Amino acid sequence: MALTEAASWAPFPDLLGIVVARYNEPLDPWADLAPNIYLYAKHDTPQTDDTVPHNSFRSYDLLPNAGREGQTYCHHIYIHYDDLQPIMIFSQADPFDLIAPETNTTKQMVEKAIAPPDPDFHPVTIFNYDLVHILADWERINWSDPAQSYWMTPSQLATLTYSPYPMGVFWEHLFLEEHPDAVTALHGGTFAVRRDAILNHPREIYKRCLDEFAGAGRNASNPEIGHFLERSWLAVWGRRFWVYNGSSR
Repeated sequence: MALTEAASWAPFPDLLGIVVARYNEPLDPWADLAPNIYLYAKHDTPQTDDTVPHNSFRSYDLLPNAGREGQTYCHHIYIHYDDLQPIMIFSQADPFDLIAPETNTTKQMVEKAIAPPDPDFHPVTIFNYDLVHILADWERINWSDPAQSYWMTPSQLATLTYSPYPMGVFWEHLFLEEHPDAVTALHGGTFAVRRDAILNHPREIYKRCLDEFAGAGRNASNPEIGHFLERSWLAVWGRRFWVYNGSSR
């Protein structure tokens, strides 16, 4: 199988890195960007079942099927902390059911990621603004509440591994400080972010995150901690997304 070449519009790999968390979704949407992509597979799909060569990606690594996409992102940041690209996209392998109709292709994701971020969301690029919410779920979340169906599907609820503590405690373990009144949260776990925002935290914070997945998250495929982290990503990238009495700082 011939190697896939980058599209003419693809940014140089030294400018843009893309982390893709895959189970067994088709790889075709990512083929044009393969030299930019660190692909982490949670399922050992044989090459014969894929139309895109695994060795065309910047890297193609198998990981245990654990921790949803959040554990994958933290793993990449922790391992590559010293060689991250200036702009990073973090994405599930098939994000378009969430980020469409604002963003429908990987090319559109890249075009938005390399453009200057919206000043209201700098240093993050938002691919679908309808996914942004203000949340203050610090106590135990009643996932059976119909209001939570936006965040948790019935099939996900059936496989959920509960955390021994609520999101407020997870926050304090991660940030080592008390949580704000609320956070600006981004549903779906797909975004672009500038490297400087990642490096604003010491490498150790990403190790703490991985430790939470291994401990309280029990390295489960669908841990509640993964949903806590999904709600926390914007807050990781900037304190402007920490909300106090209706205002961010």
